[in-house]
Amino acid sequence: MKKSSGVLAVLSLVAAAAHAQSSVTVYGRVDLGLVLDSGNPAGKSVRLSNGVTGGSRLGFKGMEDLGGGTKAAFQLETGLCPDSAASTGSPGTVSASGTVVGSNFCTGGGFMGRQAHLDLMGAFGIVSAGRQYSLGFNNLASIDPFGAAWAGNSINTDGAGNYLVDASGVRLNNSVTYTTPAFSNVTASVEVALGETTGNARASRETGAAVIYAKGPAYAGVSYYEVANPNGQGTARRNALAGGTYDFGVAKIHALVQKVTGDPTGAPSQDILNLLGGATVPVAGGFLMASYIHHDDHTSLNRDANQWSGAYQYLLSKRTSLYVAYARIKNDNGANFHVGNATEVGTGNKGFDLGVAHNF
Repeated sequence: MKKSSGVLAVLSLVAAAAHAQSSVTVYGRVDLGLVLDSGNPAGKSVRLSNGVTGGSRLGFKGMEDLGGGTKAAFQLETGLCPDSAASTGSPGTVSASGTVVGSNFCTGGGFMGRQAHLDLMGAFGIVSAGRQYSLGFNNLASIDPFGAAWAGNSINTDGAGNYLVDASGVRLNNSVTYTTPAFSNVTASVEVALGETTGNARASRETGAAVIYAKGPAYAGVSYYEVANPNGQGTARRNALAGGTYDFGVAKIHALVQKVTGDPTGAPSQDILNLLGGATVPVAGGFLMASYIHHDDHTSLNRDANQWSGAYQYLLSKRTSLYVAYARIKNDNGANFHVGNATEVGTGNKGFDLGVAHNF
């Protein structure tokens, strides 16, 4: 009996140690806002929208200490539709935020479609595999005052695959990413997302790289992204982005430049220069944000666009905030960019948001 009790005690200690070395966190976000779009010949659109400043979501993330400085981690994140839980339209099309229209999960395109990846990390760096944000998109969202969301979204689109600032694929399926350990506050990363086409390894394959510096008030990032045509012949789109932010305390400045080129099959070639400048200022218990984007089309189509945007976020607590935002796009020579938000393409060239977001 004493021997059995001793064995049970040892097993209990082992189980307790294993539990202490592992952790799982449940988290989420609910964002609902009143959205008013205008500037469409068909008229205005007034609606209650989900995920204006960031898609509503439910997520799980965990980590296990494997010993010797090595850890395994995972993240699973699904979108939610608290406005109606209704389908978002005709299945098959993809919105500016990477949402597959027709999904009942609002962002990400399916159950756990926002993110679903497994990671291994240690002294060698971090290897991550699954469905995850691209390096280029993470760099852009870190520089954009609006985090690639709100009415002032830097990836506002024309609904035909063109963005004010190219989104670098947003989320990549079947992807593998490697990030080095930090050396003097600098990390380097590479990624590949397999097209998984039998007999044509290059078809729809996505590749990218990034070098990031982050220390205290300073952030600087350089990233590259390209995607091959579905037939594997040539490059459909590539972009190189460089930019950064610096927080002076009284204000944070944001700036980037991006060059986009490509020869998509069955569509006009791309040659575009994108510029963004912005600021974030702490004001009266919240943050005032503003940005200007110039989309300069160097092709013969000359479809330029300029976006002005401003917003204010008031922090009710560490997890809950009120927000108001407005953006306007001036389209030239047939350009048709719409003011959207984190989960919607939008319907016109002007947009107003008013809502509340809660993180848990």
